[in-house]
Amino acid sequence: MPSLSDRRCTRLTRSRRTSLRPALCSVAVSTLCAVVWSRVGGGLSVSFAGAARHASRRPVAGGFATASSSGGALEGIEVDTIIFDIDDTLYPASCGFSNHRMSDVTKRFMVERLGFQSEAEAMALWSEYIQRYHSSLKGFKVATEEGRLPIPFRQEELGTYWADNCDFAKYIKKDTELVDMMRSLQQEAKMKLVAFTNAPRAYAIRSLEYLGIREYFADDHVFAVEDVLPACKPERAAFEQVLRVVGVVPERTVMFEDSMKNIRACRELGIHTVLIHEDKGDPTGEAKLLGDAALPNDPSVDATLARAADARTALPGLWRGRFAVGKRALETSKL
Repeated sequence: MPSLSDRRCTRLTRSRRTSLRPALCSVAVSTLCAVVWSRVGGGLSVSFAGAARHASRRPVAGGFATASSSGGALEGIEVDTIIFDIDDTLYPASCGFSNHRMSDVTKRFMVERLGFQSEAEAMALWSEYIQRYHSSLKGFKVATEEGRLPIPFRQEELGTYWADNCDFAKYIKKDTELVDMMRSLQQEAKMKLVAFTNAPRAYAIRSLEYLGIREYFADDHVFAVEDVLPACKPERAAFEQVLRVVGVVPERTVMFEDSMKNIRACRELGIHTVLIHEDKGDPTGEAKLLGDAALPNDPSVDATLARAADARTALPGLWRGRFAVGKRALETSKL
């Protein structure tokens, strides 16, 4: 018959085994939390990040994001604001619309309104300034100040010209999932929704209208390049102006973007980042024109989605006011 001390030792061992179960469950749940869902190449795919990364502490403003001590799930941090870029973020870069706008439409604008004799001459100057400022409007404004344009640029003309002459219907398919996502984020999750683009305001408003989501962005939550001049993305001052006007802090804000330069600028400010990247081989859209190809494994990227509407399944915590940091996609594999 076991002695009293032996029986106590047995009970203690069983107790320790039982106490380990929550910890083991925590590891398992953390592994599941490392899943990032997205649509790639027309089908659903899933990205797995290392479980160890998600189980460990990660520095954020005011402390660390860690696995929950109660349930083990990576709950993320509290957020109340989402900022969306527009072009190549709210519609696919591969649709060709940005190439159409920034090439065909802009060339005609420069010949008709700025006095260039040829489209080739116009594009040579546009390419020079777009590389410097990442905004056609700001580029034309500076080019006028530097005496580089045959006819001085009038700031209000570009947005109206783009809004009236871009062929939205030819290139962009309306996305009912995107519309439903915006509606639910605003009305159910009570998120502040902000649009921020380097494009002119009249064009930005027209784009949101065509996409069917204009109603979910208050007038003072739509920011075009005119609203942040003389700065523009990716300058720090441009993002700070948006945060200041909306009245939010970067640590409670998430940015959806296709530009790595803008993603990095957000990270430096403390804004959480979602990279929109279709992963269809060679860069397309503005990324190709500006030499700003997506890098999903960059340390500045918190999550990577093929399209913005995939946030409903990839980042469900947003509907609870949470952003699970550290969900960086490593590789995608078709289900």
